[in-house]
Amino acid sequence: MQNQDKAILIIGAGNIGRGVIGSLFYQSGYKLVIYDIMAERMKKLAEQGKYLVERVGEEKTQRIIVDNFEVLDCSDTKELIERITTIDLVACCVYEGAFESICKNISEAIKRRVTVGKSYLNVLLCVNALGAPEYFNKQIENNLVQNAEALNYFHNNVGICQVLVGTAGLPSPKELLAADPFAVTTRLGGYVGIDREHFKGQFPEVESVSRVEKANAQIYRKVYTGNMKHTMTAFMGKAKEYEFIADCNKDPYIQKCVTEAFYEAEEAIQREFNFSSKERQDWINGILNIKNTKLKDPISRVAANPMGKLSYHNRFVGPALMCIKHHIVPFYLARGIAYGFLYRDEEDQESIDITNYVQEKGIENAIDKYCGLKEEDWLLKELVKKHYEEAKYRKSLQGE
Repeated sequence: MQNQDKAILIIGAGNIGRGVIGSLFYQSGYKLVIYDIMAERMKKLAEQGKYLVERVGEEKTQRIIVDNFEVLDCSDTKELIERITTIDLVACCVYEGAFESICKNISEAIKRRVTVGKSYLNVLLCVNALGAPEYFNKQIENNLVQNAEALNYFHNNVGICQVLVGTAGLPSPKELLAADPFAVTTRLGGYVGIDREHFKGQFPEVESVSRVEKANAQIYRKVYTGNMKHTMTAFMGKAKEYEFIADCNKDPYIQKCVTEAFYEAEEAIQREFNFSSKERQDWINGILNIKNTKLKDPISRVAANPMGKLSYHNRFVGPALMCIKHHIVPFYLARGIAYGFLYRDEEDQESIDITNYVQEKGIENAIDKYCGLKEEDWLLKELVKKHYEEAKYRKSLQGE
């Protein structure tokens, strides 16, 4: 039975928002209040009144029907601001492009919370964007700088919390979507970790949701090792014309390369953040053992929008530069970047733009443009160039 006093506002109703965060909080008695800018789709979700979440594991599958939710009007931000004013828990499950507007809406709600005497507000950043808490704090402070009372409330009563989402949202099978167009497929198991240091007030009691230490360090570790490994698998798998990640996991050459890249990045992360021996080993075991061969996870989904993935602070260049900082040669990480420049999907415009640019301007100019490497980053640049030529040669052999 649902407790109507417990509610979580979810901004961004994608696989992570309604599938992972939504289903976990729903199962622990929370009402979901959903906001998403896809107006027509949200209208249909509201009319349907329920949706299915299927969690897939190696040995079993679990299904949950989520039916206690409300969809907010997205024609303007009035309802959204009203709900942030009254609900004490907000999960942001969006891309970086939406950060500025969300900060503006949170700022307006904070001004109202002061007047209505609301206590703690916690904003859960369920995003992989590095530096997201710093961005939110700075933007909201700037928005409130002329309102001393609201700014004081923000500093004392609002928790901007990094969240580690340790379970993936996956494409749903066609037959599942035919039965429910809002069905979400996720991995069975996993975890959601919320930054212990910045959470305000009573922590929610939700199964598979826990407080974590060193959340900032952990999000870097997640992106630089886990997300990097997954994306590199996809980039290299596409070069071999595989369709699914499971196929790549059976390829010895791909697995050798991505595992070596993982160890390079993990060693750099360890030198940067100094995790305990147990924390470190648990993470290594957890990431290297994720190889569910039953999941039909398309390479096109994992490698989608490669411009962001190849950018300066993201999952390849970021750990490669951290390696160099700590006197580690990022040999295999550079190979991952090289395969990113080789990646092309005719339904992914970013990949088309990148590969066309390489063809027209050359790999060196492409590295400058998309990776943003500086003059002092010459070592990484040279490694990527050499790996790119080798990757091209390997791919050409497949066509013979």
